[in-house]
Amino acid sequence: MADGQTSFQLAVCEQEREQLLTALESAEVEIERLAEENDRLQMERSRWLAENHHLRHLLAQSHARLLEAQVAARNAVPRLVSGLEGDLTVVSEELQISLEELQVTAEELEETNAALLQTNERLESQVAERTEHLERALAERDELLRCKDALLYQIGHRVRDSLQVVLSLIRIQIGRSEDPKVRQALQATGARVHAVARVHDRLFTGGGSERVTMDRYLRDICSSITDALGVEAPRQTLEVEAEPVELPADQAFPVGLIVTELVGNAFRHAFARSGSGTVWVQFGALPDGMLKLVVADDGRGIPPRIEFSGTVGLGMQVVALMVQRLGASLSVGHAHGSCFTLTLPDPGAQEAADEQARVPPRSRSG
Repeated sequence: MADGQTSFQLAVCEQEREQLLTALESAEVEIERLAEENDRLQMERSRWLAENHHLRHLLAQSHARLLEAQVAARNAVPRLVSGLEGDLTVVSEELQISLEELQVTAEELEETNAALLQTNERLESQVAERTEHLERALAERDELLRCKDALLYQIGHRVRDSLQVVLSLIRIQIGRSEDPKVRQALQATGARVHAVARVHDRLFTGGGSERVTMDRYLRDICSSITDALGVEAPRQTLEVEAEPVELPADQAFPVGLIVTELVGNAFRHAFARSGSGTVWVQFGALPDGMLKLVVADDGRGIPPRIEFSGTVGLGMQVVALMVQRLGASLSVGHAHGSCFTLTLPDPGAQEAADEQARVPPRSRSG
């Protein structure tokens, strides 16, 4: 009943998350449209302001010419020479006509300037309105982002609680079971669920990052395996050497599940005779852009021709499935115990190579 209710709640949360993501995409499209409209209005406003400045300059020049003509007309001295009186009359008439034309031009410039001022006010009003719409759209987008983060937090919290409930039920069943085979199967199942829960917990507490730091993750699940199987030093020991390589969650989980199966099998089967031994887990990057995982023990070893098929246990079938999912290669050594070596591509090295390929040659040489 609890699992059904949890599944229903997760489905509702997932639907709400999809609705919020759709609304967020619509808000971002509206924001882009408003930003483009705002840029266009700003350009139009700048153009009108430049035109207004040009017309004001022309008006100032016209006023200056008008004043010069008026001064020249006042300073014209009548000449006594009778032959020049007609010329002066003509010049005076032409000056009068020029003054009237300049007056008309000044009036037209004043009207144009008034129209430009009205246009400027209208553009400023439109810019203010568009800016208000843009700020409102940005506020809506921020609210949608906040709702999405809150919803993701709730989903993550519920998934983590559900996984913890499953682990608790498995531990209760282990405590009640008297059959060693049943207890062993439940312990293996609990270890697998724990590997899933640890990936989810790393993502949930990672501040929104979708990558898992492998050194802490592997130490965490190895510690859980030794606690579940009752491994006690110095009779049996587990040594973990892992580099702080970050992997995406969809790659970290298969690696963790492979480690869970191989380490669990080593402690359950490798030391059946002597009862004591050591298991090593190593993980790190190779110079050729690959990652290497090694799980080895100094126990009795495994058959030299092991086949990952239906003839082996569920654990080794899970290992084969996870190797295929990672696109990795797995080799098995038989000297002084068992040694499983997993080689897989390093996504970080591939991302760095892609980024380097996108950089222009001049930028790289500089």
